[in-house]
Formats: sequence, C-alpha cells, structure tokens
Amino acid sequence: MMTEDDLKRILMDCKSQDPSQPIDPKGLYTDNLDIVEFGQKVEEKLALKYARIERAECIKFVKSLNAEVARALSEKRGAM
Repeated sequence: MMTEDDLKRILMDCKSQDPSQPIDPKGLYTDNLDIVEFGQKVEEKLALKYARIERAECIKFVKSLNAEVARALSEKRGAM
C-alpha cells in the first residue's frame, strides 16, 4: 500500500507536459501532468516494494529450513 506522501513525492518527480507550468507545491492537483510517466513511476515503486517483501519472506522460509543457506542467500543477493 502506498501512502499519500509516496504519491505526492512521485507527483513532484514527474515532468509536466508544459515545463513552464508549475505543479501544485502541495502535490495535490495539476493540469499538466504526464499521466503515463506518473503511472509508470507508481508501478515501479509498488513493484519494488512487493519485491522486497517477497525477498524477505523467501529468506525467512529458507531460514526455517536451513539457517546457513539463508545467510548465504542473503549475503549473495545483498540488500534490495
């Protein structure tokens, strides 16, 4: 799940269709947002979030079977 602040940050990172038009500093409304870019950035953020959760669950499961293998997996794959 994404918070309102997450969405505001993504909105502020997006380019506007007309660079001379400012995006609302509160991050709530804009008439010139590149909606495709915004959608892609939301999708990327969610994908990364769920990939991190999946990796943690995978390592947790492997640890329940073999702690040494889980440690090696965690070290080899590194932080995400």
